[in-house]
Amino acid sequence: MNNLFKDNIKALCLPGFRIIYTIPIAALRETALKPTIENETNDQVVAMPVLKLFKKGESHLASATPFPKTLNILCEILTKRISNNLLESSTAEKIVLNSGGVLRELIRISNECCRICLRLIRRRPEDKVIINDEILDQAINNIRNDFAMPLGSVDYRILQTTYQNFKPEDPKQQEFLDLLHGLYVLEYRNRQNWYDVHPIVVELLREEGLIDDS
Repeated sequence: MNNLFKDNIKALCLPGFRIIYTIPIAALRETALKPTIENETNDQVVAMPVLKLFKKGESHLASATPFPKTLNILCEILTKRISNNLLESSTAEKIVLNSGGVLRELIRISNECCRICLRLIRRRPEDKVIINDEILDQAINNIRNDFAMPLGSVDYRILQTTYQNFKPEDPKQQEFLDLLHGLYVLEYRNRQNWYDVHPIVVELLREEGLIDDS
């Protein structure tokens, strides 16, 4: 990130017309990098918050109920991309919950579901295929495997601490910033910022025996 946003920030701001850049949230957690970005952009940085589906800590409870307004907004976004006759409504809600309230993840999960469906259609074009819980389970497993590949023991410890305490031991630690950038960790904003582990990654912690929700 330093090569792009610190060493070349003046070049990025040089064009004489308006440009909207999207930058990783981890860049704003770099102590040396954040002031540079703010100064060179005339403090025009706007943080795009993750939509909160639950109150802090409630997503860890089996009986948790998501905020209806947030759930409906994300379901509406989903159904604008996938027609209702191709997506079961109950599955749509599960896609939303697995996204953690991150729009990018909502699209990522739904795209993976669509890829699985396209493979089924190519094999048996005469069958009717719809995105249901079975398709979603396959998609979640694929994405979870992608999440798991680069994780090491240090990463798992940071994720465990973040899950248990809603914050890491050191928010400036590079490994934590990398997890934040990769959406393993999600940042939520209230009066005070807090963090949680991506819903799909939580299952990896369970598999490693690092959390027990029972």
